Amino acid sequence: MTDTHLFTWQPQYSVGIDAIDRQHQTLVGLIRQLQEAMEEGRGRAFQSTLIEQLVAYTSKHFRFEENLMTMRRYESLAEHIEQHRALTRQVEELQQKIQASETVSNASIMLFLRNWLTDHIMQHDQKYAHAFRIKAKP
Repeated sequence: MTDTHLFTWQPQYSVGIDAIDRQHQTLVGLIRQLQEAMEEGRGRAFQSTLIEQLVAYTSKHFRFEENLMTMRRYESLAEHIEQHRALTRQVEELQQKIQASETVSNASIMLFLRNWLTDHIMQHDQKYAHAFRIKAKP
């Protein structure tokens, strides 16, 4: 399998905060692992592992971001927390379906994860990163 078509971290995903970028790279890594599993015909078998990692990631990452936003007094914190709760609910719904052996398509999981990246990280997370940069200027 060639590496050229696999999903990878791109500079435009960066929020300019190293700790958060590293955490976001974990999400990109999960997308890539799902893509590899799908291409190797083991996507369904990988779903349980993926969802366990995603549940842990969501809990840890969102808590970290929310603590940072609280410390820096981010004005849109409540709205951002609600977005986190919505993503968490979606992850929990996926987990319940997978644990109940319901059919969940790999394509729908991939779409969910990629939308998380393009909508939440590249739009909403960029807003707090921008606000932090503006506050940091003298």
